[in-house]
Amino acid sequence: MKFWVGKALVFIGGIHIVYGVYHFHCELLAFIRSGVWNAAVKETDGPLAFWFIGIGFLAALLGFLTDWVEKKVGVLPPFLGRVLLIYSIVGVILLPVSGIWLILITSVFAILKSQPEKK
Repeated sequence: MKFWVGKALVFIGGIHIVYGVYHFHCELLAFIRSGVWNAAVKETDGPLAFWFIGIGFLAALLGFLTDWVEKKVGVLPPFLGRVLLIYSIVGVILLPVSGIWLILITSVFAILKSQPEKK
């Protein structure tokens, strides 16, 4: 598959959202019960639930954009892979038992995809 870095980010974001909804379902229900406005701060894990699911949406959004760039331009901008690599290295150091390893692997391939293909 020629273009897959963006699809990988969409997949990782989707998994993050699905797991977040599953893991934080009690907090999400409490958000609704308490009237939504300012609801995240009323629950102990409310901010964590919001940001966990929100990061999934941002990863998916970045994935859709990356997929579009892969298809339209053919190569990724060099900074994308580097920024993802730095982010994931920090994440692996701070939280080694997590899914951030998936971003680390994807970032390496994003760096490789930033090089024009040799003909």
